[in-house]
Amino acid sequence: MKEKIHLIGIGGIGLSGLAQILHEQGNIVTGSDIEDSQIISSMKEKGIAISIGHDYGLINNNIDKVIYSSAIPKSNPELNKAKELNIKTLKYSEAIKEFTEDSYTIAICGTHGKTTVTAFSSLALLAGDKDPTVIIGSSLREFENNNYRLGKDEFFIVEACEYKRNFLNYSPNVIILTNLEAEHLDYFKDLEDYKSAFKEFIAKLPEDGYLIANGDDENVLDVIKDAKAQTILFTKEDERLNEIILSIPGEFNKLNALCGLILGQLFNIERNKILEKFKTFKGAWRRYEIIGKYNEMLVINDYAHHPTAIKATIEATKNKYPEAKICCVFQPHQYNRTKNFINEFSKAFKEAKTVILPDIYKVRDKKEDVEGISIDDLVESINKNGTETLKITDYQDIKEYFEDNHTKYDVLLIMGAGDIWKFGEYLFHSAKNICLNCED
Repeated sequence: MKEKIHLIGIGGIGLSGLAQILHEQGNIVTGSDIEDSQIISSMKEKGIAISIGHDYGLINNNIDKVIYSSAIPKSNPELNKAKELNIKTLKYSEAIKEFTEDSYTIAICGTHGKTTVTAFSSLALLAGDKDPTVIIGSSLREFENNNYRLGKDEFFIVEACEYKRNFLNYSPNVIILTNLEAEHLDYFKDLEDYKSAFKEFIAKLPEDGYLIANGDDENVLDVIKDAKAQTILFTKEDERLNEIILSIPGEFNKLNALCGLILGQLFNIERNKILEKFKTFKGAWRRYEIIGKYNEMLVINDYAHHPTAIKATIEATKNKYPEAKICCVFQPHQYNRTKNFINEFSKAFKEAKTVILPDIYKVRDKKEDVEGISIDDLVESINKNGTETLKITDYQDIKEYFEDNHTKYDVLLIMGAGDIWKFGEYLFHSAKNICLNCED
C-alpha cells in the first residue's frame, strides 16, 4: 500500500536517498530541511515537495508516517506535532530496518572509506546479474549522479553509520568492516566505547552470514574475534590487489575495491567482469573528485575530515603526482573533533607545502566544545609542525590569494566534510583562467 511520508531533515545524505527511493516506489513524499542544497533542488525537480525551515503546520492527519534524521532535536516542531497526532515516527535507521525486512542486507561500516566501499560493492554486484537497491553517502555517475539506486532483486546495500549506534537498527546478512579508530567523540566516550558499538553490530550477523574485515587493523581484529558468521579477512598483502586497476589514486582505494571484489565473488560473479567494471569507476562526489584546472593548478575536492584520511589523501596525491607542490584548503569539521585530534591534525599535513584554514564548521557542538578550541589554535599547531599555515576565512580572500600565488602550487586539495566544497564552485564560477573537468 502506498503511503504519504514526511521526512524531517530530508537533505541529509542518507535520508535523501531513502526519500527518493520511496518516491520512485509511488509513495507521496514530502520533506523539510533547515537550508537548501543541490540534493534538495534535485529532489524538487523530481516532484518531491520540500519546505525550507521547520514548521508545525507541515504535519497533519493525512500523513501516514514521519521519518527523521538523527540530527533532528527532540524539540523539532514537526516531530512534536507528529507525536501529538499519534503519527508513526521513525528515525532514519529505524526506517531502514523496516524498509529492509524482506531484503538481503549488505552493510558497509568502519571509520573511513564507507562510501567508496559501498560504491565498489554496488559495482561488483552490477557486474553480474544482480540488481541491488543502494543507499550511499555521495552521488555517483554510475547512478546518474544520484546517491541511491532502486533495484529489483533482494539485495540491499547500505552505508551503515555508527553515530549514536544507529546501525544497530539494521539486520545485516553481510557486513564489510573497513577499519577502526576513535571517531565521533562527541557521542562515544572513548575508543573502547566506539569499538563496543561495532561488536554489537557484528553480533547481529546470522551464522550463515558473512563478515568481510580488515585483517591489518588491530582494532578490527579485536571487535570481530567473537563473530559467529563466516569471516573473510583482507590485507595489504592480498595478491588480488595487483589485478585491480583504478583511475582514482591511493593504495587505500585498492583495498576499498578489494572489499567489493571479495563481495562479488561470494555471489559467484566472474572476477574479470568485476575488475573491468572497477576500471571505469571515476570516484564519488567529493571523494578525490577532480574539478578541473584553475590557473594551471589541478583542483581536487575531497571529503577527508579525520587526520588519518587527510594524511592518506595527501600521500595519494604525492604518489600520483610525485613532483607536485600541494596546497590544502581545509575546513575543520566540528569543534569537538578539532579539539580531540588537534595533535593528529597538526601532523597530517606534513606532505603539503601550504595549508589554508577558514573557520571551523560547527555541527553538533556543545558550548564547551566551541569555547575549548579555535581555528587559531589549529593554525599555530600545524605551523609548529613545519607546514606553512594561513587563516583566511573569506572565499573572496582565498581566491585572491591564489590569484597572487597560484604559480607556487601544482595541486589544490579542497578538503572537509562541511560546506567547503562550495569554495570550489565559487573559485570556478568567479574565475576566467579555468578548465572544468580537466586533468592534463
